[in-house]
Amino acid sequence: MNRPTSLIEAIEQLAPGLKKAERRVAEMVLQDIEGTTRISIKSFAAQAQVSEPTVMRFARRVGCQGFSDFKLRLAQDFAVGRMYIEAERKAHSGDVETIAQRVYQSGVDALATAFAGIDEKALAAAASAIVKAGKVVCLGVGGSSAVMAQEMENRLFRFGLSVTASADPYKQSMLSAIADKGDAFLLFSVTGKPHSLVEAAEIAASRGATVIAVTMPQSPVAARAGILLPLDVPGDEVHFNFPNRTRYGQLLVIDCLSALVGSLTQPVSARKLHRIRTTLLALHGHTEAQPIGD
Repeated sequence: MNRPTSLIEAIEQLAPGLKKAERRVAEMVLQDIEGTTRISIKSFAAQAQVSEPTVMRFARRVGCQGFSDFKLRLAQDFAVGRMYIEAERKAHSGDVETIAQRVYQSGVDALATAFAGIDEKALAAAASAIVKAGKVVCLGVGGSSAVMAQEMENRLFRFGLSVTASADPYKQSMLSAIADKGDAFLLFSVTGKPHSLVEAAEIAASRGATVIAVTMPQSPVAARAGILLPLDVPGDEVHFNFPNRTRYGQLLVIDCLSALVGSLTQPVSARKLHRIRTTLLALHGHTEAQPIGD
């Protein structure tokens, strides 16, 4: 038997030799891989007609720490596999329909992977730290991460929070140097390696600030974070002409985090959003379902 190169291959190879209950788990996973990445262990066990311990036992059998870890690895394998299935044909295609479909599917895969990897406890802790912070500092460098830091500021200021964003390495060092105890530093990085972010995290933490990182697990930035929001979306190296799709995962985290902050700051945030909406009416008049300053 060939050594499996992915989790999906490992499940395919193991399935025939498993006992009845675990084989049912394997078959259900293989029948709907994408669906499995978005389901809870309770719902999965019910649909497979097995116990939750059986599902956990199966996840550990294939080398995962638990069902959440299993879903994350499954989503990553599924996304990478789909990316390469028709890579050769699509890599040379320049027609609008093919490119639009590829960009769409890339976004869907990235969102599925990011959603499967969400750490609910860490997300709740991050939202709580932001709400309690004296000031919030959003940092990112490079391409999408710098934009995401600015977008996080855009999401938070409307709740009336004291928040600033910076993509400048020198300013990041200065902002961390004037951090106060209880401030929240929110760092965005695809790789978790930029030196300015690592340094900012170290300095801010030493001054008593809470460092929250949206980045690759086991990276230098992640190691210096008090709260890690792990984001590990496989790249798209085959289709080098497409933008890095990790930004879809970053946006998912941003929207989840800002929605939680908005909920935690009710009813004050609702009043502030209402004042923003009222002020904007002077610029464009009344429209249905007008976004709050987007």
